[in-house]
Amino acid sequence: MPIYEYRCQACHRVSSLFFKMASAATGVECSHCGDGGMERIMSSFSQGRTEADEYRNLDPRYYKMVDDAMGKASPGSDPDHYLRQMAPFSAGEKTGDPYFNE
Repeated sequence: MPIYEYRCQACHRVSSLFFKMASAATGVECSHCGDGGMERIMSSFSQGRTEADEYRNLDPRYYKMVDDAMGKASPGSDPDHYLRQMAPFSAGEKTGDPYFNE
């Protein structure tokens, strides 16, 4: 069942109306003052939210909390820490790594 919201042009109040079919949404009267001058408006539930909207609604303290947590984290929790310690296999052969001895 479609839900439509209308704003009365006389009393400026918003009414939510239910219709069995979308085509039945004509000739609507205000439930508050009875005036026939109703303007259909966008319902709040039908507005989609993008990922950018979600980021805008984050708590402004969120980034500070993330920075504080990253500052307190151990070096081993950073994936780049392990990447910096890795060496290519060709370097292991040159340095005499025991895994390359046959």
